[in-house]
Amino acid sequence: MRLSRREFSRLSILGGLATLNESPAADMIPDDLSVAADESLRETSTEAQSETPEKQEEADTVRVAIVKTANREEGVARAVALLGEINFSRKDVFLKCSYNSPDAFPATTHPYALGAMVRMLRGKGAGKVTLVERSGMGRTREVLEKLGVFAALEKLEAPFCLLDELPAEEWRYIAQDRSHWPKGMEFPRFLTQDTCIVQLCNLKTHRFGGRFSASLKNSIGLIAKYAASPESGLTEKDEKNAGRGWNYMKDLHSSSYQSEMIAEANQTYSPELIVMDATEVFVSGGPEKGVTAAPEIIAASCDRVAIDAVGFTILKYAGAQMSGPGKIFEQPQIKRAVQLNLGARSPEMINVVSDDNAGRLLASRLKELLS
Repeated sequence: MRLSRREFSRLSILGGLATLNESPAADMIPDDLSVAADESLRETSTEAQSETPEKQEEADTVRVAIVKTANREEGVARAVALLGEINFSRKDVFLKCSYNSPDAFPATTHPYALGAMVRMLRGKGAGKVTLVERSGMGRTREVLEKLGVFAALEKLEAPFCLLDELPAEEWRYIAQDRSHWPKGMEFPRFLTQDTCIVQLCNLKTHRFGGRFSASLKNSIGLIAKYAASPESGLTEKDEKNAGRGWNYMKDLHSSSYQSEMIAEANQTYSPELIVMDATEVFVSGGPEKGVTAAPEIIAASCDRVAIDAVGFTILKYAGAQMSGPGKIFEQPQIKRAVQLNLGARSPEMINVVSDDNAGRLLASRLKELLS
């Protein structure tokens, strides 16, 4: 089910007012008032922004760039440009997209977004750009084949690495202190803190745990599903089935601390750039199917906590009914990520920016919801 543009606009206004007012009365706003508010917002966007001077960023803030567009090629380039100079010169880049299941966008990465990212990275001097992926709902090779990803990569002349086909010796075991992962986890040996990793994530609600999926959740696709490395020290008693190692994903999905585990998995690496395709999102259901809305936003940041916090506000803006704490930095994924020093520590640290009047007005709205 997809919402119409008028219904999406109405839900956006209602969602923002309800969040800001925190009152049941916000749910009783009549349709005609919602439509009027939407039309007023559109009519005054140019005037409002022409009177709002750009503020100088403080030293301890992080930037999240948003572009209001449905054009991914244009949106990716503009959003990344808003972050300032990012140099990929002579770097080989490992690109982590979102291919969890064999379902079309917004369940998985849109082919236009994949192409836009590869071209953007090469335009900034990157060397080899390699897609690195592990699907969660199916074998990665079969998922990518069904989605036409191999054909797209061939046209882009970009190689790929399927993590569920990686030999055992290419995994390294990680046991974290004070972690909710009961048996630790395994991460590709070739992906280190010195490796250039870039993320292209989607944005959606997630009915199986974590409440929402953005950059932090996307990192789960870099972790082994089954134990493979002899370094893990897991014995046959630890194995679920003969010939198959311990199932780390079962640890995740059966835990009441899923959100915290998602954040903890991100300690294994640091992305140099994150781009979020929120041109269309799931506002309920997810990760592979659900009700969609079309915010038509491309976002970018070098801070995964900041972009996830802004992503959460986009879902609220788009009409998603999110469970859990009302304050975004009390959401378990983000709260645990802050405890682990993975990024922005508060809404005040996040500077949402754009490059035109429509985008700046939206950035101001998202900043209000963020706070």
